[in-house]
Order: sequence, then structure tokens, then C-alpha cells
Amino acid sequence: MPEVLPAVAQNIEQAQHAVTRLDNEADEILAAGVDMGRIEALDFVVTVTSAAMLSVFENVKKSKAWRNLRNPQSVTGDKFSSLDEFCKVKLGKSYQRLQHLTAARNAIGQDAFEQAERLGLHQRDYNAIKALPAPDQELVRRAVEEAQSRDEVLDLLQELAARHAKEKEASAKEAKQLKQDNSYTAELLQKERERAEVAEKQLRSGDLKARPLKDQVDPFLGEIKDRQKLLVTAVTAHIEAANALDAWWTQMVSEAPDYDPMQAVDMPREVALVAVELDDSAARLAQLVGTLQYELQQRFGDELGKARQYLMQEPEAHDA
Repeated sequence: MPEVLPAVAQNIEQAQHAVTRLDNEADEILAAGVDMGRIEALDFVVTVTSAAMLSVFENVKKSKAWRNLRNPQSVTGDKFSSLDEFCKVKLGKSYQRLQHLTAARNAIGQDAFEQAERLGLHQRDYNAIKALPAPDQELVRRAVEEAQSRDEVLDLLQELAARHAKEKEASAKEAKQLKQDNSYTAELLQKERERAEVAEKQLRSGDLKARPLKDQVDPFLGEIKDRQKLLVTAVTAHIEAANALDAWWTQMVSEAPDYDPMQAVDMPREVALVAVELDDSAARLAQLVGTLQYELQQRFGDELGKARQYLMQEPEAHDA
């Protein structure tokens, strides 16, 4: 068998690569043509649904077959220069608009999206849905599937928006109160430091010995009572927050369209994390209380026992 010259072998190899490339392009064009045929069969310009359009958009985008298709609006028969140009000419919408629609479909699911498009939801409606927490998104999704008009969906969105506005306002008030409490705590600590400095100076100068003991300890008692009020307020607010969270979640579950009181409902992670934050806060408070009790026992253990016996015998002394 005669030996194939190197140059001839190279030409054969290049020809094989060219055939393979043409075959691939033909497959891409065929796939794109099938999608275009789907659009035409659906009388695309007038009646095609957004769901069907997105399916075509995703297929053509993934295969990149649009690069091999000719733009029917080009007088010179050029191919499409960009995916955005293809989308505008063949799908009637910009690439960005189709991306927004895809995100909306992914947010509420295929069935709810098709119903939303039939109801005539706008992009701002989809944006409002995506801005909601996951539990509320699920509530809206179910409402969309059962709604008969866009107004029904908008009513629910407005209700949820109003509720979240109130929750945001409550959170802002709580944050403001917390800031005030922190400021008050810092002020008490500063007063405690100043009192300690004054007491130390008086002790060194001998002034403390000349004053009655009751006058000397009254500042301690006043500051302790002030701090106790602050602690009670903070812990009470945590208890109220726990009750409010439980009531809100119970309402969310019971108002769901498919609510079944005999079936347990898993709490979404976003809600559970709020409960975890409350539980961690309570644990930190308990730890601080335990540390305080330990310090008191270490420093005044025996004296505490004697003082409590005295109070049992002379209860009016505790009220003085």
C-alpha cells in the first residue's frame, strides 16, 4: 500500500475536522429550528405563553444555536450578532426581560408562574414577591394558583407589605429602646466607677468613718434597684418577643390554604433561627446570673446567710 504523503494526510485531517464542525452546527441549527417551529406552531406573536417562551429561550441560550441562525430582519442575510438581538427579533422580548421572567418563574414555581402570567402580573409584582421572606413567598404562591384575578394577588401583597412595615417599625422601636437601655447601662457603670473613686478617696481621708453606715450604703442600694428595673424590662421584652413569634408562626400555619390541624408543619429555617437567637440570649443571661451568684457566694457567702436570718427575724428591716 503506498505511503500517504504528510501534506495529503494533513489535508485529510483538516477536511474531517471541517465535516465534524459542520455536523455540529447542523445539529444546533436543527435544534434551534425545532424550537422556532414550536414558536410558530403556537402562533407565537399573539398567543404563546411566557412559560413556553422561556423554555425556548433556555434551550437556545444553552445550546448557543442562535449564533448559526440568520436574522430575517438583516437585508444582507447576516446571522444574529448577539443573544439579545435574537431574543428581540424571534422572542419579542429583550434578553434582560427574559432573564427577569426566568427569575420570577424560579421564585414561585412553574405552575404558579403560568397562572400569574394568565392573571397579568407585572414585573413589579414579581419583585414584591421575591422581596418577601420564604414563608410569605409560599403563601403568595398558593394564593396565585387559586386566584381569579390580579387584584386578589395584589390585595395579599399589600396586606403582607403592611404587616412587614409594622414589624419593621416594631424592630426599629426595639432597636431604639435597646440603644437607650445600653446608654442607661453605660451611665450606671460610669456612676458606679465615680462612686467607687469617691469612696476610695473618702476612705483614705477618713471621711467615711464620720458618716453613718446607712448614708454610706444608700447609693449602692439605689443603683442596684435601678439596674434591677433595667434587667426586668429586658427579660420581659424577651418573653414578649417569644410569645409574639409563636403567635405569628401559628397564624401563618393556620391561614395556609392546605392547613390540616392533624398534620405537623416544619418550621422554616428563617423562623427557627429567630427562636435560636432568643434561646442563645436567654442562655447568655443565665450564664451571667450564674457568674454573679458565684461571685456573691465567694465574697459574701457567710455574711449572706447571717443577713437572711436577720431579715427573717426582722422583716421590717428589709422594707426600710
